[in-house]
Amino acid sequence: MSLEVKDNGPYIQITSTVTSKKWVSVFYEVDDIAVSFLSRGKQKNPVKTFMFIPRTYRIKLNEGTNKIYKEFDFDHTKKRISYIDYLNKEKLYYMLKDLTFDPLSSLYYIRGTPLQVGKSIFVNIFNNKLIYKVEVQVLRKETVKTPRGTFNTILVRSNMTSAGDGIFYLPGDIYIWLTDDEKRIPVLIEKRINALVEGKLPDVLNKRMPNFLKEKLSVGSVKATLVK
Repeated sequence: MSLEVKDNGPYIQITSTVTSKKWVSVFYEVDDIAVSFLSRGKQKNPVKTFMFIPRTYRIKLNEGTNKIYKEFDFDHTKKRISYIDYLNKEKLYYMLKDLTFDPLSSLYYIRGTPLQVGKSIFVNIFNNKLIYKVEVQVLRKETVKTPRGTFNTILVRSNMTSAGDGIFYLPGDIYIWLTDDEKRIPVLIEKRINALVEGKLPDVLNKRMPNFLKEKLSVGSVKATLVK
């Protein structure tokens, strides 16, 4: 998995890609990309006040035989979310009451919120035709080593109880290590996949995965690490 952020002046672009390694692609190919666009808001301190507003989220997935191409548009003037499913030719609207994020922009909300060990914050997320409130627990402070160097971090955890689109948004815990400073840079992200942890593989994997690999699957996860 890779996560990239670009500053394009009036807006911020976040791009997430998830791809399978060659040996995995033989029986289950994964090629996912999701892009979130956020416009700039007014702020004095990036830690105390959230400085971006979600605008558009696009996700295109290719996971085995499962294919998805969707877009969410957040219209804060009309107080609604436009949901478009390009493959199924479906367009729906959902009421936008409180500040709500797509799965990627929610990470920026967490970064811009005061974090206190032992406390929780709550985030409204729209995904897969649902708006749900996610609890983010601030667990502890840790020192983390990455290819970019060693960082003092704050570890947060959220549990996705509702399944979204793609492997990264299956039910299971997400752990995020943020630098313990005002920048709050994510240096490591780990997504635990309950289906693999519990040995409940999707049918397509059960049929194609060799037995010796199934036996070694004690914990399934997707990781992104800061490299530059």
